[in-house]
Amino acid sequence: MSVTSDEQRPVTTVHAIPGDLADPASGLAPAGWRRRAEHRFEIGARYDSGDQPLVLAHAVRLAALAVAHEAYGVPRGHHCVFRSLSCAPAQPGPLTLPPGTPITIGLDCLDPDLRRGQLVGAGFRGEVRTEDGSLGTGQVDFAFLSPAVYRFVRGTPGEAAPDAPPWTGSSAREFRPRPDQLTFRGAPVDHIPGMTLAEALLELVRDQTGGAPVTHFSSRFTGYTAPDTPCTLHLRPAGANGTRSYEMLAVQSGRPVCDGTAVLS
Repeated sequence: MSVTSDEQRPVTTVHAIPGDLADPASGLAPAGWRRRAEHRFEIGARYDSGDQPLVLAHAVRLAALAVAHEAYGVPRGHHCVFRSLSCAPAQPGPLTLPPGTPITIGLDCLDPDLRRGQLVGAGFRGEVRTEDGSLGTGQVDFAFLSPAVYRFVRGTPGEAAPDAPPWTGSSAREFRPRPDQLTFRGAPVDHIPGMTLAEALLELVRDQTGGAPVTHFSSRFTGYTAPDTPCTLHLRPAGANGTRSYEMLAVQSGRPVCDGTAVLS
């Protein structure tokens, strides 16, 4: 019995990504996808806007959700619950890609949770490339919930809760998203999107550090949010052994809803 490696597999058909899976807020336009192995894919897209490092998370997130729906059959009506992200640019600093640049995302689906043949959760790791080389890597993790399950687990995020433990030595600011930030695939949502929280935390990092380049950024989304209630964002130094890094926390109505780390060059 012979085993065929990924490199020996024939190039598979490129499938178009339907327009309803595009997310204008990402700054990217999806084009097509193809399967390279059972849980390995290649996705094409067009870069229009965005900067390091979150453009990598946007690209891998866009690719992961396209594959979840198109390759794994996640129904359109299911909720794609963002659990975590991380990204690391190949070259920290401002991105100089001109709008319209084609990019390719090589994507692996990690430990897919399949129940009765239905994908209910998975991590996705990807590398984002142009014809000139790698832009960097990103990883995202999602749960895919039916509307009934989503309503049950979401609960009422705006209810009061005991105050989160205080952060000593931290900077803080209030964050209230703009209406245009409360969308997913161009439609209004009932929460503050994870990428919106991540971008707000990254902006706090940049403001407090003078815009130093970020070499690695990660965040976990630990609670559901109400879209019309502000969050308090916290930042504190966490570097050790010469590493310049910061811890981040977002709190809403006393509940921690997002945390993360940023490593600077």
